[in-house]
Amino acid sequence: MDMPEPRLSRRLQWMLLAFFLLAVLGLVVASLADPSIYASTLLLTLPSAAHSPAVTVFLLAGIAGLLSLLVVGVLRRWRWVFWLVLVAFGAMLLELPATLLQWAGILPDPFPLWYGLCRVGISLIAVGMSVWMLSIYRHHGAWAVGRRTPSSGR
Repeated sequence: MDMPEPRLSRRLQWMLLAFFLLAVLGLVVASLADPSIYASTLLLTLPSAAHSPAVTVFLLAGIAGLLSLLVVGVLRRWRWVFWLVLVAFGAMLLELPATLLQWAGILPDPFPLWYGLCRVGISLIAVGMSVWMLSIYRHHGAWAVGRRTPSSGR
């Protein structure tokens, strides 16, 4: 990690922004490919003919709104967003054994195989990013902007 801190900070920001953008695109593609995924996520038992796409649109709009807030936080380098993303991405490690248990038939699996594979791939990327963020924090502080000194009075 001999990269200058401002460059590291920009690289981290761009990686997170790209991840959030790809997450929104992935959600839209999944909803277009199989709208029943989100209906089963919301535990709707409506027949597919009577299923209104408004529920899916509201779910996607809510997730997009949350991701928009995170994008603003990444651009402004809010410290709480750094920690939220670090913990959330690290917790995605739990997705791997859960998906394996679903594929083994121990846990119920309401999703198609392709969706499970996508979730596992996204989880691996997110866990890798959380390890990278933790390494950046250990060497350069949150957002790679340097560490606070005890004498700074903050």
